[in-house]
Amino acid sequence: MSGGALERTTAAIARRAGRLRRRLLDPEPTLLAVEVRPRSLGVVRLSREGERSAVTAGASLDLPPGTLALSMTQPNIVDAPAFSRTLRDVLERAGALEGGGIALVLPDPVARVALVPAADVAARGRTELDEMLRFRLKKVVPFDVREARLAVLPGRSAGLLLVAAIFRPVLDGYEQALRELGFEPGQVEVAGLALAERAALPSGDSALVNWDHGYVSIVILRDGWPILVRTLVGDFTASAEPVVREAANTVLYYRERLAGTGLLSAVLRSAFLPPDDAAALLREPLGVAPTVLDPWAGLAAGDHGPAAQALAGAAAALLRGVAA
Repeated sequence: MSGGALERTTAAIARRAGRLRRRLLDPEPTLLAVEVRPRSLGVVRLSREGERSAVTAGASLDLPPGTLALSMTQPNIVDAPAFSRTLRDVLERAGALEGGGIALVLPDPVARVALVPAADVAARGRTELDEMLRFRLKKVVPFDVREARLAVLPGRSAGLLLVAAIFRPVLDGYEQALRELGFEPGQVEVAGLALAERAALPSGDSALVNWDHGYVSIVILRDGWPILVRTLVGDFTASAEPVVREAANTVLYYRERLAGTGLLSAVLRSAFLPPDDAAALLREPLGVAPTVLDPWAGLAAGDHGPAAQALAGAAAALLRGVAA
């Protein structure tokens, strides 16, 4: 396919994919977000006056042990009453029990994220695009792709589409808990992709590391767009040495297979280890000292310390592109 044809294909997909974006990747304006983490729930609430926004409230509560079991293939909420109680309590602490629209941010391991060449899915409409993407994904998702909710976002470079797929029974459990409290989750994202925009550079290569209980995600971006998304799960992520090793392997792959010449910067969200400790561990494998993520992006919010890391995903979902 010629360069001009590829550009036309990408533009056409951008127009036709608008409705598909809503569920996972494309934010709709909202002033409230809840982030589900493996062991806690966090809520961030904004106020908006004209073009300016401010953080009104933020709250985080631990979930009772055994409430969640993260999985791509099975419903995650093991103890629904405990999850609902904690959800209600954390929303109440944030002064946000009135219901309405809400953004839902989920842990990275519950969805499959893939980068698909736009030239491989030159669709002529929404139905055809959906079918082609499901065909491409059926061998790389561990569930029946016909039972997935898909979202697609055209890349700004390299002719890539960013595609996210989540198994309906996984997402339905989270959405049902919110609806029972009077909320409608119109915007759904995974934490790593919401946070990745904080690591983006307009030119050159950068990285986002999202390290939480039970998983670590590494997103490498080129000119502000993901070119590699990797999520590692399991008990090994609770130890520094294997995470450092896998970070080094990821950077090696980036250099050898993606023509990487070195990261110009990296941003770290560490909700597992103290952020400064995690940054020191990752400096050598990344080849650059990572900056600890500031969830508030310069807004006049209170806590910029380690506790703020628990709210980073919710904050990122709300603060994308807002004025301080």
